Amino acid sequence: MATADSTARFTKDASATVESLQEDFAAMRDDISKLSKQIVNLLEAKSDAAYRRARKQLHTAADEASEAVRDMRDTFAETLDESMRERPLATLAMAVGIGFVLGAMWRR
Repeated sequence: MATADSTARFTKDASATVESLQEDFAAMRDDISKLSKQIVNLLEAKSDAAYRRARKQLHTAADEASEAVRDMRDTFAETLDESMRERPLATLAMAVGIGFVLGAMWRR
């Protein structure tokens, strides 16, 4: 009878252990699911912030480039006006030469 009692107790303990393990695995699966959702949310927040920073930097760089082009255009126009006033024939000859070079390049 002692063997039957010990076998029954072992079976009962084993069943309780298996049920406990199943509950622990279910809890662990839920925890992993919650953790993965938190990681996804964190990555979305980080990527959104990075996107906003990159967009701001792009706009800043574009504004700076636009300002530089505007300054260069104004400087070029001023230089051209000054050249026309001081050396009209040389400026005209240079314009004809540039036109000739562009025309030759355009044909090819």
